[in-house]
This record gives sequence, structure tokens and C-alpha cells, in this order.
Amino acid sequence: MHKTYQHSSASAADHTLNNILNIIVEGVWDWNSKTRIVSRSPSWYHMLGYDFAVFRNDVFTWENIIHPEDYPRVMHQFEGYISGKIDAYDIEYRCKKSDDSYLWIADRGTIVARNADGSVDRMIGAHHDIDQKIIAQTNLVEKNKLLQDSHLSLEKVIAQKTDELAKKNQQLERKIIEVESVSNIDPLTEIANRKLFETVLNKEIIRADRYHHPLTLVMFDLDKFKEINDQYGHKVGDNILCTITKLVAENIRDVDLFARWGGDEFVIIFPELCQKQAHQTSEKLREMISQHQITRYISVTCSFGVAQYNSGGSIDSLFQRVDKQLYISKERGRNQVYSEVI
Repeated sequence: MHKTYQHSSASAADHTLNNILNIIVEGVWDWNSKTRIVSRSPSWYHMLGYDFAVFRNDVFTWENIIHPEDYPRVMHQFEGYISGKIDAYDIEYRCKKSDDSYLWIADRGTIVARNADGSVDRMIGAHHDIDQKIIAQTNLVEKNKLLQDSHLSLEKVIAQKTDELAKKNQQLERKIIEVESVSNIDPLTEIANRKLFETVLNKEIIRADRYHHPLTLVMFDLDKFKEINDQYGHKVGDNILCTITKLVAENIRDVDLFARWGGDEFVIIFPELCQKQAHQTSEKLREMISQHQITRYISVTCSFGVAQYNSGGSIDSLFQRVDKQLYISKERGRNQVYSEVI
């Protein structure tokens, strides 16, 4: 390999790299698997219309802006490259811009260092704007089809088809959003339901395996909730569930997923948190709930179970373990957080 730059220290090399990132036209990214930090150049944000550094410096930022239709294809190639099954990472796909439209980009990356076990230590790459090229190719295909199918003027057909397609896409997007909202949200508490939770958990487990990140699951329920329902009625019980839900939702991170499992049982996915960190967060939530006065006469407590995902393990195994911790928490007197001994 030809060496263009030579530096006497890592800090000097990083200084050069940071200056390059500030002036380069393409959107450059740098992933460090040990720190789990992904650095992105100012031009990366500019290309997609976002304010510089508006996102978290992690892999979730990248994955969350990939077009849903392109996501499986991108992840298939990315995983193939970092696992050594293919020799290059070079793919074209769409990324969401700040105005919610999508931009076609070419994404190229290379692994610059691996760990002793063969996993990725550091990988760098660049996102290049190819939107105009893709649009030109698409328009050419569409024009050829229109010329074959119709004797109408080319300009009139393009305008008509474009307008019809835009209207249909808008109607379809509104319908999809409406259906997804109904099917993925718990109607009482307005947080994720079991269906959405299971979908996200499966995705987060794949991410944890892919990037070697920790992932912890927490399950909790309200102590003696049946007695509260029996004494005060289901309407009061529903109000308590909504109050506790709002309290928890406001005190976890944006990347965490909070869902209603059923009845008075809730689950939280904590990506990138180890069991100890998730336990500490759960303890803060438990204390916050116990100190919160629902009404003048009513306060509640919750019991928590915490379990960390084991790489290569199954969802069923994770659920059995976290459910066991919740059971132990309640058996030991309720209003506490219990984690596995690891």
C-alpha cells in the first residue's frame, strides 16, 4: 500500500484526518468498534440537509436513515464484508434527508484494523451523492417506456405520470402511517405494543451481534395492581397505568424502546447498555415511581427484572431469564430491582 501521509503519533494522524474531514466533498464516516463511536464529516450532514452534529455519533444514526426497502440489502452486504464473506463494501441505496425525502448515495468503506478475534476494530468510508445520476437513469427508462406505449407528447406524458404518481405515493404513505400507528401502538398508554416490541427486539439483537454491542432487557410490573383495581375500579387503574407510562417514557433515552407487554406488565429495551447500567437506570425509575403521588390517596410501587442478552442466544432464552428476575424481585418483597448474578 502506498503511504501518502506519515505521522509520528496517533494524535498527529487524527489531527490530519479531522482537517481532511472538514474540507472533503463527500460525506466521510469513521467507525471505532471499541468506543462504539461513529465520526461523520460536516459534509455528511450537509449532503443530507441536517445541521452539523445533530445526531448521536453511533451506528443507529446511520441505520435509522436508510430507506426501509433498501435496509435488508445494505445490511446483507455490510455483514458479508465485515465477516469476511465478501471482499468489498460498495453499495448504492437511499438515505433520508432532513425534509423526509430520500437521496441516493454510493457508500464505500474499508476495514483498516481488526481485533485479535477477527472482528472489526476500525472501519472508514464515504457516502457520495449519486442522486442526479439515479434520477437521470430512471427518467431515461421511463421516457423509453412512454415513447413505446404512447404517441402523446413526451413532456405531457411525463408531467401527467409524475403528478399521478406523486398523488398515489402521498395517499399510500398516509395510509401506511395510519395503519402502522394503529397496529403498533397500545391504545391505552400510547406507547409501543407487544407487536412492535417483538419486531424492534429482534432488530436490536441482530445489531448487538453485528456490532458486538451490549443489549439489556428490563421487565417490570405494578405491585398488587389487582388490589388497586378491585378497590378503586378499572378507570382509576387505567389512569395509574397511563401516569406511570408517561413518567417512565420521559426518563429514558430516545434510543430505548418502552412497550406495554400486557395488563400491568411493561418491557424496556436498552441498546448499548450492559446489565449493570440497565440495573442502575431501573433503580432510578423504581425510586421515581415509588415517590410519585398518583392522587392524594394513591401511590404505587413497581418490581423490576433485568437480564443482558448473550451473543448468539435466543429471544426465548432472554425472556425466560428476565421473567425469572422479575419473579425473584416480587418474591423478595416487591418494590426492588433484581438482576442476574454474572
